[in-house]
Amino acid sequence: MTQLTHKELLLLQDNISMCQQTADFLQSCVNTVNDPQLKNLCQQMIQDHQKDSQTLAKHISSTPMQ
Repeated sequence: MTQLTHKELLLLQDNISMCQQTADFLQSCVNTVNDPQLKNLCQQMIQDHQKDSQTLAKHISSTPMQ
């Protein structure tokens, strides 16, 4: 099994944080916009970013550190 370096761990954590921040921003867009298509697009993007965040978190929890 491949081990994560400290730098790789930090990069994963940074990417998780960016996914969460983007999802939060998109949620504020959902709360602001009136166009149903745009609202649906933002909601789909939120789900995508949350899924990406979960996928990255799995790499951290399942891969040992070097």
